[in-house]
Amino acid sequence: MSSKEGHVLVISKKPIREYVIEIALLFQEGVNTIEIRGNGRFITKAVDLYNIVSSRMKDSIELIDVSIGSDVVKGRIKPYISIRIKRKY
Repeated sequence: MSSKEGHVLVISKKPIREYVIEIALLFQEGVNTIEIRGNGRFITKAVDLYNIVSSRMKDSIELIDVSIGSDVVKGRIKPYISIRIKRKY
């Protein structure tokens, strides 16, 4: 199995449990790093997702970076959070 670098997971209206399963499957498929990105009102959902994943996977994942900022979308400023994690093993 070849190791894959990076995958961006954009958080939206799906339930958190679906994102947890998606992250587990991506790591199982060989993806090394995942960026959890929450835009606007989904920032808190992205943080909740990271907390759930880190509590369930404990020592098998590592937090690489957290960045916050804003993008201009259709003339409006939208805040975002980007949480990058990687698997250790």
